[in-house]
Order: sequence, then C-alpha cells, then structure tokens
Amino acid sequence: MALGRLDNRMDLRTDKQLSLRERNRLRTRSDILDAAAEMLGEGGYSGLALEEVSQRAGLSRGTVYAHFPGGRDDVVREVYLRVADAVHARGLELRDEASDTAGRISALARAYVEMTSSPSGRFYGLMGPDVTPVLSGVRRTSESFEALIKLDLSTALAAGQLRQGSDSDALATALSGAIRASGARAAVTPGTAEQQIAAVKLLVEGLLTKPA
Repeated sequence: MALGRLDNRMDLRTDKQLSLRERNRLRTRSDILDAAAEMLGEGGYSGLALEEVSQRAGLSRGTVYAHFPGGRDDVVREVYLRVADAVHARGLELRDEASDTAGRISALARAYVEMTSSPSGRFYGLMGPDVTPVLSGVRRTSESFEALIKLDLSTALAAGQLRQGSDSDALATALSGAIRASGARAAVTPGTAEQQIAAVKLLVEGLLTKPA
C-alpha cells in the first residue's frame, strides 16, 4: 500500500455509472483531503488554514467551502475518517494473512505505524487535545483494534497459549496503548517504524506460553 498519499481508488473509482462531473467532484474532494492531511502532519489542528489548503490543492477557497461547508472542522473530521478507514482496512488485511497470535496483533501495529510514519498519516499519531472536540462521537480505530486484540488473546487463553488467570481485557488495553505509543514515535521519527512494530510483536510473544 502506497502511503505517501492515501490510496483513493475507492473515491476515484471509474464506475461507468458515475458521470464525468461526479468523478471530477470526487477527485477535487480527494485533492483537498490530501493537502489537509499533510498540513495536519506538519502543523497540527491549529496550523490548518483553509486558505493554504486551497493553495496546495490548486483550488479556490470557495471550492474548498463548497465541498466542506462547515469549514476547518468538517475537513479535519473527513481527513480523520479517511485515514482511520485506511488503517482499519489495512489492519484487517494483514491480520488475515498472519498465522499466529503474535503475528495477528503485530499486523494491527504495522497498519497503524505504517500510516503514522507517512506524510499523509503523521497527524494520526500526533493528535493533540485540541482535536478531541472536533472528533466527538467518531469511533476510533484504536477501539476496534483493541476489540480484535482482546479476541486474539481470549482465543490464546482458551488454547492454553496464555498464562492461566491472565486478564485478556486488561492486556488488550495495554497492548492497544503500546501500539498508539509506537505510532506516535514513528510519527516523530519515521525511521523507527520497523523497530516499533518489532517491539510490539516482542511484547505479545512475551505474554504467550512456550509450546511444551
């Protein structure tokens, strides 16, 4: 998956049922979100000015507002949701390819860290408290990932691969937090992405019992 800019194949599908006007509308919307995502990664929520977004996207300010009447907050929510959807889909894809518990959980870490270490996803690992009100009511990827981790750990516990008496809920919360922390570090220092993913896998392997 190319992460320099988000994969917009779903938005820019060439379905023959879509008119040229609609395809152009989707492309323009995507250009706006690409520009905004990179700006959020550079300066955070407070540094996001729609005037600069329009300049980077090669559009007029009026065009940006035509697509996002609610202004900056509308843009931020849409950028977040697009990145979150991409991380979630990538996480499920990689998880399905894994053959063991450590591999499945570290697959989720890879999806998250890969995104936060990219220019278009950097903000996703560095969101400050000023963004929290904007995203009120929006389901977070970390919540769905935590549920998947809990499922994997519960399965491992039932199979005797996790120490008896372990609290899979608490461990899932801890590992989800470790993934978020790894994503934050990769956002600041992209070159550490692979080390962060490997570290999460080591954490999981340390929780699992060795085969007899």
